[in-house]
Amino acid sequence: MILLRLATAALTSAALLFQACYAHSESRNPVTSITTINDITIQSSTKAIHSHSHFDLYFTIHDGKQRIRMTLDPNQDVLSDDAHVTLLDSSGNIRSVKRVDRSQHRVYRGSAYIQSPSDNEWVNVGWARITLLRDGDNPIFEGAFRLHGDHHHIHTAAAFRKVKHAADPNPSPPNDAAAASGEYMVVWRDSDVLEYYQPRDELKKRGEFGRVTCGSDDLSFNANFKRSDESFLRGVSTPSLFGRQSDMTPGNGGAGINLVDHIGSIAGCPTTRKIALIGVAADCTYRQGFDSDEATQENIVNQINSASALYEDTFNISLGLQNLTILPEDCPASAPDAAPWNVGCSDSTTITDRLSLFSEWRGRSQDTNAFWTLLTTCQTGAAVGLAWLGQVCQQGSRPNEGKPNEIISSANVVVRTKTEWQVIAHEVGHTFGAVHDCTSDTCRTGDDKEQKCCPLDASTCNAGGQFIMNPSTGSGIDSFSPCSIGNVCAAVVRTADTCLVNNRGVSSFTGSQCGNGIVETGEDCDCGGEGGCGNNSCCDAKTCKFTSGSVCDPANEDCCTDSCKFASSNTVCRASTGLCDPEEKCTGDSSLCPKDSHKDDGTDCGNDGAGLTCASGQCTSREQQCKAMVGGVDTSEVTTCDYTSTCVVACRWPSLPENQCRIMNSFFLDGTPCPGGGRCKSGICEGGSFGDEVAEFFSKNKKIVIPVAIVVGSLVVLALVWCLLGNVRRRIAAKKRQKMLKVPSTADVNRSPNWAAYGGSFAPNGSSRGLGGRPRDEGPGLMGTSPDLRQAPPGGPGGWGPPPSYPATSYQPPPPTRRPSMRYA
Repeated sequence: MILLRLATAALTSAALLFQACYAHSESRNPVTSITTINDITIQSSTKAIHSHSHFDLYFTIHDGKQRIRMTLDPNQDVLSDDAHVTLLDSSGNIRSVKRVDRSQHRVYRGSAYIQSPSDNEWVNVGWARITLLRDGDNPIFEGAFRLHGDHHHIHTAAAFRKVKHAADPNPSPPNDAAAASGEYMVVWRDSDVLEYYQPRDELKKRGEFGRVTCGSDDLSFNANFKRSDESFLRGVSTPSLFGRQSDMTPGNGGAGINLVDHIGSIAGCPTTRKIALIGVAADCTYRQGFDSDEATQENIVNQINSASALYEDTFNISLGLQNLTILPEDCPASAPDAAPWNVGCSDSTTITDRLSLFSEWRGRSQDTNAFWTLLTTCQTGAAVGLAWLGQVCQQGSRPNEGKPNEIISSANVVVRTKTEWQVIAHEVGHTFGAVHDCTSDTCRTGDDKEQKCCPLDASTCNAGGQFIMNPSTGSGIDSFSPCSIGNVCAAVVRTADTCLVNNRGVSSFTGSQCGNGIVETGEDCDCGGEGGCGNNSCCDAKTCKFTSGSVCDPANEDCCTDSCKFASSNTVCRASTGLCDPEEKCTGDSSLCPKDSHKDDGTDCGNDGAGLTCASGQCTSREQQCKAMVGGVDTSEVTTCDYTSTCVVACRWPSLPENQCRIMNSFFLDGTPCPGGGRCKSGICEGGSFGDEVAEFFSKNKKIVIPVAIVVGSLVVLALVWCLLGNVRRRIAAKKRQKMLKVPSTADVNRSPNWAAYGGSFAPNGSSRGLGGRPRDEGPGLMGTSPDLRQAPPGGPGGWGPPPSYPATSYQPPPPTRRPSMRYA
């Protein structure tokens, strides 16, 4: 019975526990063609280009048939004012720590133009992000740009050869000079990626042609839309399963919302520019692809610069490097304790293992980073990226409930490929809480109605494979889907806003650089240079100072009017979102909106008797959150599952089979009540007590507890009665034995002739023990096989001496006595 209970508990805990999961990306198919860059010209007021230069870059591609122009400004966001690089040895011990010299990184962002063949006019067709490696007469640069929604990726020829697909075309130098030096640049487009590809040696394994797809939906976190048999679960109580259950599972595959209801919504995303400071680590395998630590650092800055473009354009959030950790190129023979993720590529260490090892290491760091990214060259199968979902801004690390070898933190892993920056953008999307876009396959299974994927719109499920969170590679992927935008913005308002940095008073390595869009120390404003300022009348684009009579700039400050004055004290700068989120008003003497405040979690709200309380600024309940999560059913009949003892959303509705619940892909809002008087926080029930949990369990299960208590109480009473009756029977039996074992009194024995002559050999004088006792000296007593007649000192009659001699005719032995039989207590 005990084994059965343990097995039942194990199975039930597996069914109840919400496993945090990872999402991963897979490698792309080969490209059909590549091109090289020619006719490069840098147009600037000075010939030398430095880290804070503004310039135009011209070049041609496709054998001179297409001319490109880039207008570029320095990207100061990509490196924080406190950025530093840490160099470790192969064992993970620190070799050196130094601040990043911003002046050594020529990183730029801007716009891409193409020249119209009809009138030679330049047409803005997308964004541009590059890192300048060499200026002068023969410039070398890397990065990416977008033309009419088609990403173009720029690599040096040497870098392309290191990351090229086996089936990619080999690059050819554009001219003799490039052939002699080997220094030239290769460009390939997303539209050049083969739609379907299958290596010959894989045909037998897979049996069909097809693009690789991200398998995150098959993993525990994303695939946890399971039907649980509640009748089975109700058969085992929470205390008998877990004692005191502790919800250790972090992670959040979504934003705790109905995705359809938030399609295209930017509510929750910042209205002014914010910066997410991040950490990046490069393992030994990644370092092997570069000639020096400096070259490794340069490439990482370039990748983050390109990935940041999507987040700036979509969410008004820049990605900024704050910590950079680089390991030496020599991989250790075994994983070091100081950096357990720093091992060479092998089948014994999968990308999932690396994520857990890196997450544990990241959890040791006491930093303010929004997340960390591990860069490696070791992929598992086709997987080239992996991320814990919804962990942005989470500090520390913790084990995955039910899988103690998996450690969870705000971390992701990216494998180096030609699409490295896109994989980074995809995995960072998962870290911010974005789920995959819906495909034709997931639409057929109804995943869109269960919040498992993001549909195109309210009436169309299939997103068409055209957005960055598409689970497989393809052409034209250049932005987030409207559903992903609503997904991420809802997640930002819940968790990410706690670690995003304001774009004001930022210090850079080169001092204040007017025109970079960042309000740095010594500047009043910065609207992004003459091109970015446009009709801004409050900020002087050339000096980054307020114009005459201006005291603020509405481009960066919420409590500033279009007339460049402080907004009045009755101006609402942040509207109320409900009963638990009061509005904030400007103070009248500042351009900044007061900090967003909410009513305390647990405060009663809504109609009396509705059971609604405040949680993360929302007036809600567990049942209300179930209704918000479920799509495609009558929400009036949706309820939460009573057996749920975690912070996982689990719901029931009539169309489900009897006694079954659906565990949804989200946690309850932080501050939602959970068992034992606790409250949910990032999927963990905190502050509860075992006593309160037991009392709550009994209160919720009276129909079961009362009958069980009656039965158990009856059994206890019967057991007590049985014990009392047994005690009475034993007392009666003991009295009968005492009568049978009665011994003659001493007076009767002393009346026997010649007894005194023995001197009490069988019971020494002064002894207080009965016949059944032992003599005071050692050795066997009367309970032995014969009396102990050892020699004693002389003493005559009554002493310990030998008895006197008697004539045989006059000797009479003492009367016989009855010895009690031996009994063990």
